[in-house]
Amino acid sequence: MAKALQLQFKTPFGTPCSLNIDAPKEDLAPEIIYEVMNMILDSKVFAIQGEEYSEIVGARYVERTVTELQV
Repeated sequence: MAKALQLQFKTPFGTPCSLNIDAPKEDLAPEIIYEVMNMILDSKVFAIQGEEYSEIVGARYVERTVTELQV
C-alpha cells in the first residue's frame, strides 16, 4: 500500500492545489506540518496557472492500494 502526505492549499482566487509527498514519516506532529506549509507559502516557489499558493487548507495522509490485472 502506497502512502503519501498531501498538503492542501488555495490560491488568492480560491483555486485548490496540493503537494503530495511520497513515503512520509509516520505520525508527524501537526505543528511541524503547519510550520513546513508556512515555509512553502513564504517561499512563493509554487504556483498553479500563474497563481501562487496563498492559503493553507489542510493536510492529510492518503493511502492507495493498486491491484494489477491480468489482461
